[in-house]
Amino acid sequence: MTLHLVSKSPFSSSALCDCIKCFAEGDVLLLIEDGVYALRHGALQKLQNSAIYCLEADAKARGQQELTAIVSGVTMIDDAGWVKLCTQNTPIVSWFR
Repeated sequence: MTLHLVSKSPFSSSALCDCIKCFAEGDVLLLIEDGVYALRHGALQKLQNSAIYCLEADAKARGQQELTAIVSGVTMIDDAGWVKLCTQNTPIVSWFR
């Protein structure tokens, strides 16, 4: 299973849409840095049955933490959770374009 890291906002980058095009069953998505703005973007609906995580510190820093309650299927994680995802999934692909 691939761990996809999206670090750019879908409102200013194609990173999320590019990621979704390559997403396969069993893959995992982690939103980090400005990627947490994807919580406000409809593209996440395409991944409804997938594991989607959001780095809690980045969501809080950008005022997006309340959206995880609205966007179903998104789990907030801390840095230890991020490390755990990295050890459980191979390869790891960063989307930042």
